[in-house]
Amino acid sequence: MIGGGNSWASSERRGGNHRALPVFDDLALLGIVGRSLIGRLRFGASPDELDQVPPQNLRDLLASRGTEGLFADLLQRYARYSGVAGIQPKLLIRDDGSLGTSKFSPIPVGERVTAHGTTHVVKSFDAAKSRGLAANEFFCLQAARVAGLPVPRVEIATEGHLLVVERFDLKSDGTYLAFEDGCALDGRLSREKYEGSYEQLAATLASVLRGPDGTAAELARFFRLLVLSVVVRNGDAHRKNFGVIYDDAVGWATLAPAFDIVTTSVYLPNDNLALTLDGTKRWPEAKCLVRFGVQRCQLTAAAARAIVAEVAEAVARASRELDALGDLDPQAKEIGERMRTAWMDGVAAMRGAGA
Repeated sequence: MIGGGNSWASSERRGGNHRALPVFDDLALLGIVGRSLIGRLRFGASPDELDQVPPQNLRDLLASRGTEGLFADLLQRYARYSGVAGIQPKLLIRDDGSLGTSKFSPIPVGERVTAHGTTHVVKSFDAAKSRGLAANEFFCLQAARVAGLPVPRVEIATEGHLLVVERFDLKSDGTYLAFEDGCALDGRLSREKYEGSYEQLAATLASVLRGPDGTAAELARFFRLLVLSVVVRNGDAHRKNFGVIYDDAVGWATLAPAFDIVTTSVYLPNDNLALTLDGTKRWPEAKCLVRFGVQRCQLTAAAARAIVAEVAEAVARASRELDALGDLDPQAKEIGERMRTAWMDGVAAMRGAGA
């Protein structure tokens, strides 16, 4: 859900706005999109202009058929409120209450319009380059949910051309939790999101995670999320796709829910890990993951093996639903078949974890 680096969105805005500004640098870009960002920090000329976002009926958007011009129209309306980046085109949008309530944002139906900020991320994709990407992410997030991970509410458009993900940092009063990703926590720039190791990321998280059940419980959740990414062959589990959320700087800081999970190997057959693990980016087997869980995530060997086995079993169960990918996006049926092959390869690599 949170991207970084030199994004499609950033480059499009640069092309569309730089001629109107005498100097176009990072601060100028922040002035255009900074009024609505993931997390608590926002930037604007005055407090009054922050979060004054026009509402959108997302239920109608999800039911729409025919994609030509749809995302472009949304871009025209919401680009100025969308300080969110990444390779995949995405926008921050404010629902008018059409999608109702969820565990992450318990605002009663019809009352979301009273929250003036953005409430959801809407993602599109280039069908020529990444066919079925919205459905791919949708099913990966469903697998994460089956595997016992917190996942924001996610819905997919009728023909699979758009994905709508509820902001996990939105509070019931319409304000936001603070969010810091794995780059920010380590003092790294967004362009460094693929640098370093999961061991380093685990150490960074261990130094800041403080949940109601203790740091060890939060690290166990991080371990489960990493195992899930390995099993579904998500080669884009970089630093910025892990983070912490908190309300009070001296209170609890918990691992952010799962977001931005895609089976990347269906598009990049030779894809591998985003960061190194045990000195390599090759997909790890169960033994390597269990060792990581023990050495870096404060788990016993038995607990680490149990998590690996649980995630593998959950992904195997979730893979049975992949036939529906072709129903969501008829042009991407082959992607569902490739995803099942990739997932079962990941499941096979975890065999013996529960022994």
